[in-house]
Amino acid sequence: MERIRFLFSRDDFYHQRGYWVVARVLSDAGIEVILGGIQTPEEIAQTAVHEDVDIIGYRLMDASPRVVCEILFDELKKRGVKDLPIVVGGIISEKDEKLIREMGVKEVFRPFDSFDKLQGRVKALVRKTGK
Repeated sequence: MERIRFLFSRDDFYHQRGYWVVARVLSDAGIEVILGGIQTPEEIAQTAVHEDVDIIGYRLMDASPRVVCEILFDELKKRGVKDLPIVVGGIISEKDEKLIREMGVKEVFRPFDSFDKLQGRVKALVRKTGK
């Protein structure tokens, strides 16, 4: 398998420490992390296509997961992108988690999830797509 290309974006300027720690942990696991920084769902979709990524990670703290995930899936669909795993991290309510998983989000990571879980799930999701 080629090196995994992970687009990692976030929704705000605040709560940055976790974003940088996760990026480092994934990079240390041999995953190429493309730092999108603060991006709208439209910008994420554009970057995902431009960078030919294998998976998208979206750190959400301030945005409504239901709204931004729906927009992200719509933007990817407009660009003909199918079966690209999307994982979300942050403080996500159980109700929102259920809704975004129904939309197609493959994994929801929360603060204090183990780094082993994060690395393992990202690698497993990409293997599952066959990229």
